[in-house]
Amino acid sequence: MTTLKTLITSLVLVLLLFACKQKTNELTTSEAPDKDAITKLDTSNSFPAFNRELIINIKGDSIAGYALIASGESPKETVIFISGYPGNDTNFDTAQEIRRHGKNAILFNHRGAWGSQGNYSYSNCLEDIEQLVAFFSDPEISKELRIDPNNFTLIGRSFGGGIALISGSQINSVKKIIALSSSNYGTRIGKYNHLDELTSYKTYMKKQIMINTNIDEFLQELLDNKETFNIVNYNEHLSKKEVLIIEDSKRNEHWINKLDKKDYILLESDHNFVEERVEMIDTIMNWLNKH
Repeated sequence: MTTLKTLITSLVLVLLLFACKQKTNELTTSEAPDKDAITKLDTSNSFPAFNRELIINIKGDSIAGYALIASGESPKETVIFISGYPGNDTNFDTAQEIRRHGKNAILFNHRGAWGSQGNYSYSNCLEDIEQLVAFFSDPEISKELRIDPNNFTLIGRSFGGGIALISGSQINSVKKIIALSSSNYGTRIGKYNHLDELTSYKTYMKKQIMINTNIDEFLQELLDNKETFNIVNYNEHLSKKEVLIIEDSKRNEHWINKLDKKDYILLESDHNFVEERVEMIDTIMNWLNKH
């Protein structure tokens, strides 16, 4: 009896194994992806898009950067994003859309901001852009990241909008500048003469624990350089660039109207265009693709 049970059990196991093998064969021949198709899929784009973490040295300080590189072998227009103060809104959604349109996008943190080494100041922020463009124009770097060293675009918001307009006006390889809800500190600080008049600025800046700066020195530099940090004084240089200014209100028209050459769009919203993100991004992309 025991022998019969053993034989029956063995027979059942054999039948189960045979059935499993048949099912495996079915999956291999009818459900599994074709090997040739997989190979074709993997090699159809030899130069796919990719992301790259970057550590960039600026005068002995290391700053953090992040590159979104578009697909394709050829060198590409590269857009550098300049955040506002203190840099909570990085416009990452805009950067992704720009890459989808075949351009590279670079995000970074200024010296003294969000873990980047060094001191945060207006003059340092201006210099950071010059140094970044030089870094990405290096033959080895530009080849690796598929960057056209003669075709940079700057996009800055708020504090970064002013930085983009001033620094971009001075760099030959920057061809286009987009400023969003820009802050012109030459006019914004213009009515003040002493640090004790900037109490509200000090109160706000003390809360920004992600920024490494001496607040009094930061503000004093603005007071001492009202003309240097006034965007209007770069009008002649900006007239040689393609410039798009998108504003959330009319508060800056008093200095924007003094610029001879610019495309100006009023997109009424809050300072970050929170309710108008899609329209803002569409406006940027349409403009970039036309210029």
